[in-house]
Amino acid sequence: MEKKTKQNVIIVIVGVALFAALMNLHEVLRFFGNGMGVILPVIVGGILALFINVPMTGIEKRLRKLMKSRKKQPSDKCYRLVSFLLTFACIALVLTLVFTLLIPELVSSGKGLYLLIEARLPQWIAWLESLDPEAAWLEEMLADINLEKMMQNIGSGANFFLERVVSTVSSAASVVITAAFGLIISIYLVLGKEQVGGHAKKLLCAYLKPAWAEYILHIGRTFNRSFANFLSGQCTEAVILGVLMFLAFTVFKLPYGSLVGVLTAVCAIIPYVGALISGAVSVILALLISPALAVRCLIVYLVVQFVENQFIYPRVVGGSVGLPPLYTLVAAMIGGELFGIIGIIFFIPLMAVFVELVKEDAGKRLNHRGKHSV
Repeated sequence: MEKKTKQNVIIVIVGVALFAALMNLHEVLRFFGNGMGVILPVIVGGILALFINVPMTGIEKRLRKLMKSRKKQPSDKCYRLVSFLLTFACIALVLTLVFTLLIPELVSSGKGLYLLIEARLPQWIAWLESLDPEAAWLEEMLADINLEKMMQNIGSGANFFLERVVSTVSSAASVVITAAFGLIISIYLVLGKEQVGGHAKKLLCAYLKPAWAEYILHIGRTFNRSFANFLSGQCTEAVILGVLMFLAFTVFKLPYGSLVGVLTAVCAIIPYVGALISGAVSVILALLISPALAVRCLIVYLVVQFVENQFIYPRVVGGSVGLPPLYTLVAAMIGGELFGIIGIIFFIPLMAVFVELVKEDAGKRLNHRGKHSV
């Protein structure tokens, strides 16, 4: 078969397939939805592996430096396993620290709220007793109540509530199962990353042109380097923000300074948005003490957060991935608008990769143009 005939046959087949897909769009979308549900644990595992690999690689490099002077070197598998265990130990330590600080504060705030309600309860009862129980509006409201209709509404509401509970429990179980499989997949990925990377490289070189395969591998290496630098810069920025919050709460004599500092440092791993989560927690805890204190806490938190977002974050994180502050802000805004929190996290290193690739291509074009102009 001639080359032109093959191209025409391929065009006809693709056209017929597209027409059939459009005619059965609902079935096609359902098929892709089911397929996405099947591969979702793999996607989750890949994302977790990206995050785990960064501190794990850093710990492994430091272990190799420490063991460099020894005559008998441990095997690569031993280094990999020890660094993996140390990474998870550090994550567990941070989570334990957060919950150790958070739970006692919540318990003490709950006790304070209970004591406040207990102290104010006599005043509220006296205020209710001061009202006229035979008020006309109350009699009219009671006269208009239809008990039969009310019972029907209660029954339908109970059925709807039970359906929502079953749906929520089912969704929660699905999320837990997906997260569990994703965690297991991520463990296999980080422990066998050389083997997985070798397989991917072999497939690319086997089925693509050498230039295309090399370019895709170059993009992958660039993204891996940019993401590692981004996560390192993000952790540095999280520590800086946590310290700033602790100092600000201490200077303005706000409660829960140590708790807010640690919680902010942990949540700030999510760019721009994560720190607001800890801010909401701190405002709620302050509100349980006094509304005025909650307003002051909110003002201090927002001021520190604004200064950090506008001046510190773009320079620390943008500098770590080689992006100017403006590009960092734009990448975070676009990623957050398109894909939410995941978009904010991944669009900054993606923007760094895009800028670097554009710089390389522009440099090649300028060199080529310069050679031809001579």
